[in-house]
Amino acid sequence: MTKLSLSSFPANTYVTCKQCAKEINIYHLADCDFIVCPACRAYLEHTAGTEFQLKRTLNKLEFVPVITIGSIGIIDDEEFKVIAYIEKREKDTSYKWREYILFNYAIGYATLSEFDGHWSIIKGKEFFPDLVDIKDGHSSTIRYLNSDFQLFNKYTPQTIAALGEFGEDILVSKINAVEFVSSPYMLVKEKQGQKFEYYFGEYIEPKKIATAFNIDINTFPNRIGIGAIQPSKYLDRWNSLFTITGLAIIGVLLIHLLMGYLKPEKELFYESFQLIHSEVNGNNTIKSFASPSFDITDNSSNLEFFISSAVNDNWLEASMVLVNEQDNRTWEVSKGFEYYSGYEDGESWSEGDRYAEIMLSNIPKGKYHINIYPYSGDPNRDTLLVKVTANASMWRNTLLTCLALCLYPAYCWYRMRNFEKKRWDNSNYSPFVS
Repeated sequence: MTKLSLSSFPANTYVTCKQCAKEINIYHLADCDFIVCPACRAYLEHTAGTEFQLKRTLNKLEFVPVITIGSIGIIDDEEFKVIAYIEKREKDTSYKWREYILFNYAIGYATLSEFDGHWSIIKGKEFFPDLVDIKDGHSSTIRYLNSDFQLFNKYTPQTIAALGEFGEDILVSKINAVEFVSSPYMLVKEKQGQKFEYYFGEYIEPKKIATAFNIDINTFPNRIGIGAIQPSKYLDRWNSLFTITGLAIIGVLLIHLLMGYLKPEKELFYESFQLIHSEVNGNNTIKSFASPSFDITDNSSNLEFFISSAVNDNWLEASMVLVNEQDNRTWEVSKGFEYYSGYEDGESWSEGDRYAEIMLSNIPKGKYHINIYPYSGDPNRDTLLVKVTANASMWRNTLLTCLALCLYPAYCWYRMRNFEKKRWDNSNYSPFVS
């Protein structure tokens, strides 16, 4: 975009107010059809040359303009002069907002709009020539700049008070406005009779405006609620994390598969053992026993112990001691399970399991056996199935890692969705309300 010098703006013109005889400064007489006297609020119509006639007197301003008329600032490398200020409201409602009319001598007019402390800069076809390619229609969605703009609001704006100079009669303009949003952008369709025109708006931070016009940021109105096109930081985070997290999950899965390829599962033994019961001091006990010897050939392995028995309405527990036959090092683990079932109120039910799994990690290479010490509340339980697998696939750890990777993106998605719901609370066309 072109950056203009201050000399690009035409010289000021001075005219005398027909109501209070005060001198009025006009910045661009060639396009000035109406002007408001800053002293008495007289609304004057341009007739010829430097002649103006009084039409009426406007209401007093409700707010003090943040940006002084006549100020010059640079926004996105485009130089603007503030030539007017308007206070508006939506017909038949209490919604009010403020607009600052900006003039770029080389390109044309733009508008800085402020509602509840949220600002947007709105430009027409002079800045975005492809706006003329948008067809008028009745769809709730418009495709523009590779984005889908959703219908957000329909209203008729009315001028409450004003200051500065204007290229049209702002008091009699009968405009029906329709807003379409795709944060942080907006399309505004203004329709008068059968004629319509589109404008493109973008959310702009107060700090950027304050810097552009050299204004104290503390004079700006406080932001209230969420603006119609206010960007969500969580949307940006979600969009970036969606890709990053997806790639990370794929990476974790590939590492898991690679480890499975390099260190495949190996069944060390799978055997059903006979349980021998005895009674000691009136208590049912089961004789301990040892498994056959087996070899672990990798330098470091994880071992998965799987135990199972057909218990019913009872429990079984086993302590297992892994013994290295070369140096007598031991690793002890215990695990139990229980299973109950029945029939009640015409329906069968069950709870618990008839098996249990135990994992040991970082078991060194060597020759081993397992001493097994079973306990059970079932004196009729006669078998215990034991299976030991080396380098067992630890899908649970992998899935937990993937789940952990998804936690922060899920939080961002929740905050993003909550932000969007609050944004659309201000619209009669919310996609969140059926």
